[in-house]
Amino acid sequence: MTPLRRTAIVVFAVLTTATLRAPIAAGADLRKVTFSYSAVSMTWFPVKVAVEKGFFRNEGLEPQLVQMNGNVATVALANGHIDFSLNISPVLNGAMQGLGTKLVAALNSRPLFALVVRPEITSAAELKGKIFAVASFGNTQAILTEKHLQHLGLRKGEYQLLAMGATPARIAAMEKNIAQGSLMPLPTNVQMENKGYRLLGNTAEIVVNPIAGLGVHEDRIKKDPDLVKRIIRASLRSLRLLQSNPKETIRILMDWTRVSENDALRSLELAKPGFSKNGMLTDEDLSIEWGFIQQQTKKTNVPVSIAHDMTLLREVLRELGYREAVGLDVRWQSALHAKAPKF
Repeated sequence: MTPLRRTAIVVFAVLTTATLRAPIAAGADLRKVTFSYSAVSMTWFPVKVAVEKGFFRNEGLEPQLVQMNGNVATVALANGHIDFSLNISPVLNGAMQGLGTKLVAALNSRPLFALVVRPEITSAAELKGKIFAVASFGNTQAILTEKHLQHLGLRKGEYQLLAMGATPARIAAMEKNIAQGSLMPLPTNVQMENKGYRLLGNTAEIVVNPIAGLGVHEDRIKKDPDLVKRIIRASLRSLRLLQSNPKETIRILMDWTRVSENDALRSLELAKPGFSKNGMLTDEDLSIEWGFIQQQTKKTNVPVSIAHDMTLLREVLRELGYREAVGLDVRWQSALHAKAPKF
């Protein structure tokens, strides 16, 4: 059995056992659309909001959220076993491999992390010589950890990184004082703050590095642009809600991540700077992640522009009343606050 076929079988098993379906309106004839995501966290929260608020249903769609890891998602998207990937990394990896995967919108423009340190550490000045737990050497979380530390004034050699794995393992390392800090996702960092740990900086205010977006195969962009535009439109409605009235989403966050109301409020406060305001992506936005993939594959001459196509997003923004959507880039963000779209 070939590795590709073996992976396809795994994907099929995941799709049949781990699918979370949105509520379906009685008698409605909705088109099923499958999204992959890697874990329950605020990173993918805009799509969860769109599901629960009925934004996809209003577009005639029945969304299915399927949890799978990045490598599986890359193959699943390339082979058509899923329609969209919400993780940006698998889409970029697929593009580098020539599999035709592309990003058509961003869900967040900045990473939803915070640096969590042990209770006895009260300031950045005390971080020298400390050990920081990372998921694995060279992955996105580790790269962002170093950028966060350097933003706080530390230089390479003044701290150590320790590869510990997923979030629960990193928490255990901090509890045992094996590591004194770690970059943690929302809402985990808020829950740790409640236990006496300290947050030293919100990564969303430090680094531009989108982690979640809408990734699709280029064939779907060409053959079914209407579907892609409907997905984009529903996602934009959710992003707009998260910017204009995030408190309306508190109950959804509490149910999905099993946190208290106070933790949900704190998480939304920390996440707001990270959520995309218009869905746009540029080469520069993706430079950190793409640079890492280039190093891993030794394909430093491949441009990141092959991995994203904002054409349909611009069309949707124009249709929603944004005249500025032509030639849109990240410098246009302020226009979102001046004029809200009509959904």
